[in-house]
Amino acid sequence: MSVSRASLDEEVYLRALTGRLVGLHLFEGVNKLLILSHPDRICDSISAAAIVAFFDRVGYGEGKVKVVSFDGTQKIGDQVVHFDPDGIYLAFGGEERMTEVGDVTMEALKQLMAAGYRGSLLIHVRVWLATKQLSFALSRGDLLQWLKGLREIRVFTADASARKFYFFRVQVGEGKTELYKYAEEDITQEHAELLKRSLPPPRRLRWCRGCQLVDHEGHLISGFGLPGNQDGEGILLPFKT
Repeated sequence: MSVSRASLDEEVYLRALTGRLVGLHLFEGVNKLLILSHPDRICDSISAAAIVAFFDRVGYGEGKVKVVSFDGTQKIGDQVVHFDPDGIYLAFGGEERMTEVGDVTMEALKQLMAAGYRGSLLIHVRVWLATKQLSFALSRGDLLQWLKGLREIRVFTADASARKFYFFRVQVGEGKTELYKYAEEDITQEHAELLKRSLPPPRRLRWCRGCQLVDHEGHLISGFGLPGNQDGEGILLPFKT
């Protein structure tokens, strides 16, 4: 299980708060949604909350959402083809270590590519971090070309210190990504404090890939924010508005 100072109760409530914003902004413009959710309590919590917000936006009805449990061992290609979504959300990272999140994500991407998926790819910030901003996939020529051919890639991040959530479109180039912000939203102090508690404790720090402050497992120490401050809080990643 990933390191957290929050209780399970707090983690579930945090995912309810975050899932609402995911459904409102990350799923914007999507009409038929498939969620790949790691089979654990936290990932299922954010998935459920995001679906409720999604229904509030597009309207309650049949055949608009499908949830598929995925831990890297299941075959999902047929379900993707038969459901034919225009958006797929990768909800990984609740109770898994970052190394596992990276492995599960890579397997999901390979299966989606093999299934011929060409819609929108919507990713959780922990997926973004676990794959080093998708660099794991960009290092493979076939996945790079497939990602470049998708209709759209989106990711969300948060800055607990600034009490902000940010939503970005991801542009994939040759071995690199750029972020273009399209939405942001203020969060409550309660939400921000839960984010901080959910992060790993500050120990055994190291720097990797530019300006991300992470612990020995690759977890961010101070927040999932853009931009960071002079104390190293948050994620420092290049993006354009």
